[in-house]
Amino acid sequence: MNKFFVRLLVAATCFALSLSLTNLSKLVRGQVSAIDVVTLEAAESNLDLAQDETQLCQIYREYGPAQTQHDQAFFERIETDDFRLFSNGVSLSKEQDIQWMKSMPPSIVYESYPEYIKIFGNSAVVHGGMDVHYSNDHVERWDFIDVWVKRGNRWQIRHTTTGY
Repeated sequence: MNKFFVRLLVAATCFALSLSLTNLSKLVRGQVSAIDVVTLEAAESNLDLAQDETQLCQIYREYGPAQTQHDQAFFERIETDDFRLFSNGVSLSKEQDIQWMKSMPPSIVYESYPEYIKIFGNSAVVHGGMDVHYSNDHVERWDFIDVWVKRGNRWQIRHTTTGY
């Protein structure tokens, strides 16, 4: 359990540092923009939490097959327009993430699964893993932390951190 909290702390620290560096870079280049604020609201009931958790779990059941099939429409739908992927010191936009996925060999099979879901009203944090099966029977595990936002009745990924 302690490893999880250490990993979560490292991921949050890396995320905060990368956000600060990005904003500093924009400030230096004169591209300062307003910072989006996500309001955390208390959930209405346990029923709402259960429904939200069920929706997120369903998305993760579809996630692996969608990535395996290079399903661009799936990722256009579940990633916010300002989505960012942070992986091994690299930051990718939604468009860059989709292009990277499309460049991967079609023989790779992905399985995604959440291990921990915490819902904060219209926001959620999910920690989980993705098993990546290569054609030579080699399997890699990619741990991730996803930050989700609920807009209307639809959950979308705002940030993904992996490779920590």
